[in-house]
Amino acid sequence: MNGGDIAEAITLYQYSATARSSARGQAVVRTLGDLYRRHEIGFHDLGPPTLHGNWQRRAGDDLQVNINYIDRLPAAMRLGGLSLLLVHEATHATVAFPSLYSEMAARLLSIGYFQELSGPGVFNEANDPPRPGQPSSIVHIAPGSFPEFGRMSEALRKDQLIDYILSIPDYTGPGYITPRWIVDNLTNWRGLRNRWPKTRGLYIRLLADSRDLYFNRAIIDIMESIEHRPDWDTMMGAAGSLRSIQLALDDLSAQPQYGGRIVALERRWGAHLLEEIPRM
Repeated sequence: MNGGDIAEAITLYQYSATARSSARGQAVVRTLGDLYRRHEIGFHDLGPPTLHGNWQRRAGDDLQVNINYIDRLPAAMRLGGLSLLLVHEATHATVAFPSLYSEMAARLLSIGYFQELSGPGVFNEANDPPRPGQPSSIVHIAPGSFPEFGRMSEALRKDQLIDYILSIPDYTGPGYITPRWIVDNLTNWRGLRNRWPKTRGLYIRLLADSRDLYFNRAIIDIMESIEHRPDWDTMMGAAGSLRSIQLALDDLSAQPQYGGRIVALERRWGAHLLEEIPRM
């Protein structure tokens, strides 16, 4: 693939219903056009195809496409796959959001675009009339050709896109999620009971590691949101060191509004959430 393919992939998105139906979609079109005119989109060897591309503000190509990922795609899927990737990365270049919200925005827009490409398809203005050997100017990708988009679409349908993103280790560092972020978002996306058990375990680990009573209080709320044993076990498996959790809950246990709740959790799940005091 070459620069001409990049231009065609941008044009494909530009005339999609996804791009034309929202202000953000149109803003991404402008970003892509600007980056292309300044020669800041390019193909690079970024290593394994699991890394599709990236966006960084730096000298040279700001929006980099991993040629190893594109080459791995079936020929019939490359234009659609390239266009999806450009939309994702260009959303990062468009929005002025903190890192985790930027990732959500990029995936929301690309999910909508994937649903259009895998549904009715998108008319390719750059292939009108169709080239020899190509019976149609409609670009359509098979729904199962990009499994990650199927999983993201299902997560979005359940209001669990945040869980999908946080299941990727790259997005669990302090540049993405902090104890403050967790506490501020406990009730969002249908609340704690709609979070994956592993997400709740991640929350507990980060809150416990903070060693801050204000944040540690939320650990109890998170634990109380679990209703079934397998979910408890999954959550605690992702929650990190039991010792860290015990230290986080130790000071809270002396306060009447929290002590009884911690004991109730211990009894319900047979857990040792408080450090046992050695007998004399």
